Amino acid sequence: MFALIGNVLPVTIAAATDNQAHRPVFYAGAIAACIASLIVALVPRKRRLAFWGAAFGLIPALTLMQAYSGGAASGYSVLVIIPMVWFGLEATDVELVAGMLVLAACCALPMVLVGAPAYPRSWGHATLLTLIGIAVAGSLRAVTRELAMVAQRFAHEAVVDDLTGLLNRRGWRYNAPRELARAARSGNPITLVTLDLDNFKELNDELGHEQGDRALRDTAERIRATLRAGDVVARLGGDEFVALLTNSTLTGSLTAIDRLRESTPQSESFSSGIAVWDRREELPELLRRSDLALYAAKDAGGGCTSVAPPQLEPLPPPVDDEDDDGLELGKRASAG
Repeated sequence: MFALIGNVLPVTIAAATDNQAHRPVFYAGAIAACIASLIVALVPRKRRLAFWGAAFGLIPALTLMQAYSGGAASGYSVLVIIPMVWFGLEATDVELVAGMLVLAACCALPMVLVGAPAYPRSWGHATLLTLIGIAVAGSLRAVTRELAMVAQRFAHEAVVDDLTGLLNRRGWRYNAPRELARAARSGNPITLVTLDLDNFKELNDELGHEQGDRALRDTAERIRATLRAGDVVARLGGDEFVALLTNSTLTGSLTAIDRLRESTPQSESFSSGIAVWDRREELPELLRRSDLALYAAKDAGGGCTSVAPPQLEPLPPPVDDEDDDGLELGKRASAG
């Protein structure tokens, strides 16, 4: 769409304006410019020769439209700014610099190699055209780079807890299912650990929220230091933390939690629940079982770890059989 509206349409309007005065070289440039624009819009970048030949060739094609109409001082010279807009928005830094060099060459070389009457010497107009093209492309590059940085920062803030630096609930919902899917393909074991500070409310009430926030940050730092880089760790809210331990057995997870407990001061002690993924259940169900194990640890007095029992196999549905005995047997199995 940009190729049609931003490139082809202006060239078409230029060719239709005062068309009796245009020479064949003008139309050759116009046709080449339209073809180059369509190639850039339709051909994938992996076909580098065709794509970049068209991208860089668009500038000299538009330069042909300046022949016998004033050269760099021609009213059609403004068309070379169009590809510079594209270079500023879409090209890499190296490609942008190359585009600027092609623009400078197309503004200066026709006056030197061809000269009047096709390209009268007008160094002031050529210099002005070059500087404007460079300024437009450079400004757009700066704007797009800033926008990309802002978008990246917003994307980061959307999934990261600003207090602890761990994933937040949104980040957890995005990353944890991907790890489960990866484990399903690879066959690696997965365990889910839910962790909750034992005395967080008392800490907030007695020492203030600043001390409570410090305890949360310290806990997050210890979790990061104890677990592996590939584990998915998040703060779901309040003092509740959750960790999906990738390629980890129950024994390995218990060992990791014991290491974490050894490095935790008594004032920031925690309870934890562990659930081993059965390779069938969805993340919410796995999290529910881990939460139940956490509640069991808290009911036991806190400061300990509880393991959720394995998920029970669902009973098969009753067999639909015309035989009364078989139907009755199915009903009993379902009732059991």
